[in-house]
Amino acid sequence: MNHNEPDDPSEVTSPRQARRRFIASKRGTVKDSTTRAYKYPTKSFVQFCESRGVETTGEIGGHVIGSWKRERQREVAPVTLQNNVKHLLVFVRWCESMELIDYGTADRVKVPDISKKQQVSDETVRAGQAENVLHYLDTYEYASREHALFKLMWDTGCRIGGALALDLDDFDHKHPRQPRLYFRDRRDEGTGLKNGESGERDVMISDQLVAVLIDYISAKRDEVSDEYGRHPLFTTPNGRLYRQKAYNNLVPRTRPCVTTGMCPHDREEAECDAAQSVEKAPSCPSSKSLHPIRRGSITNQINLGWDKSKLSERVDVSVPVLDKHYDDRKLEEEARGREEFTDLL
Repeated sequence: MNHNEPDDPSEVTSPRQARRRFIASKRGTVKDSTTRAYKYPTKSFVQFCESRGVETTGEIGGHVIGSWKRERQREVAPVTLQNNVKHLLVFVRWCESMELIDYGTADRVKVPDISKKQQVSDETVRAGQAENVLHYLDTYEYASREHALFKLMWDTGCRIGGALALDLDDFDHKHPRQPRLYFRDRRDEGTGLKNGESGERDVMISDQLVAVLIDYISAKRDEVSDEYGRHPLFTTPNGRLYRQKAYNNLVPRTRPCVTTGMCPHDREEAECDAAQSVEKAPSCPSSKSLHPIRRGSITNQINLGWDKSKLSERVDVSVPVLDKHYDDRKLEEEARGREEFTDLL
């Protein structure tokens, strides 16, 4: 008997260790945005495993994955759950290839089906909720990074990737006609825009946003540069603010119990995990992630009277996509437009 035979990797590798190796294996082989897409679902799954006493990957089977899926179903929208399961299964199949999980486990997990209507997420930050968030930030966290970032995203309707790609020099508050932000594709330096060079644009901004950004830069911004020697607008002590950090910062500040002191879900704050824990904030039914800020902003700008062709240039999205994904008024307006013909029924 060979006593030097190595241990079965599935019996000595924790889910957290496997996740770390999986994420490392993806860096440099897929786009950064794809790697980021794997991070959150796998992190959620690892935390679930640890909370259930699953110590090694060999203990992960269809039952464990199914239990995680049912818990996530209570926390996120159907389209988010579908994407989470798809991304987790990439991790599970990688574990199978590394002999960390029994081969065939992924095939026993069903990706949730969703309707065409569910494929278009209707999650959005309404104007009233945005006003509550901004009032809270203006009162209690004025000119903080979170205040500056939320206001910039709400005022401009930009993507989170575009906001995080901005450098100090992209904020032109001394422009002779109107202050503006310059969104530029710098893919070779880690900050590409979603639509590349075609997404480059100059976006005019309000005096109120200018004031918040100036105060943030002078008082709260970390004086750092990124790995390319550029000076990011939004920073951490170690460099450019990254997406997951922005998510962790902004989601808790969209909870109504924080911004208004009231709960629309009739929960007792002392007994609500989402209210008591910043990490559990996403489980609040009224909390919002990053893209709904953009979606709500675009809808609000339409409601304020922006011409859609001009708005599409401002927010870098085509008019048909804007109609389908961002204009909450469309179905209601179509129904209203048919009201004049009801006497023909």
